Parts: sequence; structure tokens; C-alpha cells
Amino acid sequence: MDFNLMLTILEYIGTIAFAISGALIAIENRMDILGVMILGCTTAVGGGLLRDIIIGRMPLLFENPGYVIVAAITTIIVFVVMYFLKNMKVIESRAYQIVYTIIDSLGLGVFVVVGASVAKEFVSNHFMIVFCSVLTAVGGGMLRDIMSAHIPAIFRKHIYCVAAIFGALVYYLIILNTTLYSLAATLAILLVVGIRYLAFHFKLNLPKVKINEE
Repeated sequence: MDFNLMLTILEYIGTIAFAISGALIAIENRMDILGVMILGCTTAVGGGLLRDIIIGRMPLLFENPGYVIVAAITTIIVFVVMYFLKNMKVIESRAYQIVYTIIDSLGLGVFVVVGASVAKEFVSNHFMIVFCSVLTAVGGGMLRDIMSAHIPAIFRKHIYCVAAIFGALVYYLIILNTTLYSLAATLAILLVVGIRYLAFHFKLNLPKVKINEE
């Protein structure tokens, strides 16, 4: 498969995955359908918007509104499904948490690859490319958490940002010395999803200062 086609497919997969993630967070926070759409779309395209601003490119979401349209349709579907379930206890179930983690991790891994690939076309600085890769992956989720009045997940649980950093490094190091783009993308996505799932399953977090409330 042509890598550019694969990249486009990955962008849409990531957009759908993060739109679902953002919509579910909005529903958990009892937002109405407009709030669900805005939060879902922000999660889906926010990281790419921040990346494009930094590299001095016209934001892709304005050049190709298809991503926003797909994100909006996805959030409406999620809203309708959850609306008719009428049982918010589903959100507390183990199965829901597993599905949410996998979907969110898939979006994270996909946008790590997309972010690095796009940045590589506009900048040559190695650190900048890896930074834009991670920003594309975590930026939308960070905006999502801020808009829903939460401390961004990248700062507090399940080594979220660390997974994106490892994925970005693996992907960029491979494509830096080879032309195995598809293999690099697959390995990076699997690595991100794997790290995130293991962190979720074993409740792994980075060290924190435990303050004695007394």
C-alpha cells in the first residue's frame, strides 16, 4: 500500500478514535449534545491544529474539513448510542474502561505517526519533529481535559505522554535511516497501545509526591 494513502487512512482512524474518546468524556461530564460534539471534535483535531500552528502551516482542518465532519458524525453516533442506553453505570464497568483505553490508545498511536510524518515535511530539526509528533498525539486530549475542567491526563495517569514519546522515538528513528515507513508506523502504534494497555491493566503511573494531608 502507498504510504501516503496509509497515512490518510490512519488520520481518519485517529480522528474517529479520538472523537469517540472526547465524546465519552463529555457524556461522563453530563454535557449536552453540543458540548459532546465540541469536545469530541476538539479531541480529534486539536493536536493537529497545535502542531500546524507551531510549524507555520495552514491548519489541515481548514484545508480539509472532512476530518471535522467525520469527527462530528462520530460524536453524534456516540451520543445517540449512549442516550438510548440510559444507564450511566456502563461507564463504571471494567469492559467500558478497557474499550475506552484501547480506543484512546489507538488514537494516540496513530497521531504519533501522523504528527511525525507531517512535521518531517516542514522542518528538519530532529527534536522539533519528535516534539510535534508527541504534541499531535496528546494535544487534543490535553485540550479536551482542560475544557472539561480536569487536570490533563498526560500529567497524572497511566504514563500517557511517556507512551507517545516512546512511540514517536521508535517511529522517527526507523524512518530516519530506512524507507520502511509502513513497518515503522505499525510498530510505533503497537508500542503505544501496548504501553498504554499495560499501564492501565497494572495501574502503572509515574512517581508522584505523596503529601501527608495531616
